[in-house]
Amino acid sequence: MKHQEAFDLLNEQLNDIPKAQIRSLSLAVLPRLMNALDENSEACPDCKKLGNEGEHFVRNIRPLFQQDTNATKQFEQWVEEAQKHLKIKHQQHVKGRLTSTYTTIGMAIGTLIAFGYIYLSNNEHMLGGISIGWAIGMLAGYIFGKVQERKLSQQNKLY
Repeated sequence: MKHQEAFDLLNEQLNDIPKAQIRSLSLAVLPRLMNALDENSEACPDCKKLGNEGEHFVRNIRPLFQQDTNATKQFEQWVEEAQKHLKIKHQQHVKGRLTSTYTTIGMAIGTLIAFGYIYLSNNEHMLGGISIGWAIGMLAGYIFGKVQERKLSQQNKLY
């Protein structure tokens, strides 16, 4: 199933669902995921199988919003399995995930380095220093993540 077809089917079914609920399930990624599976389905039987399972969810997405925990668990397991397959077998990554991961790691490292420096130098401005370390780490992680995603995008390894 191509990106636009999945997008249109989801829009038809979800026009009366609040945007917050749609975001809670990360459905913005679903059309791109379906497109990535579709592009690999001719050469990969696992992608074809995962694409067929995903098509079932795309065509009947309403149960996920009707408090059907079994359907929600099945959907989440399918998404995780499909993303893991694309990452391991085809080296394809979800757009934005690397940037957010590197940003989080950068924040943690920046905070730890700032704390270590402030602790060892007996500086009195601990909160300010840690905040600056956190911000610098966040910025560095964000930039590094965007650079990595740009490289993957140029190699068509990002969906």
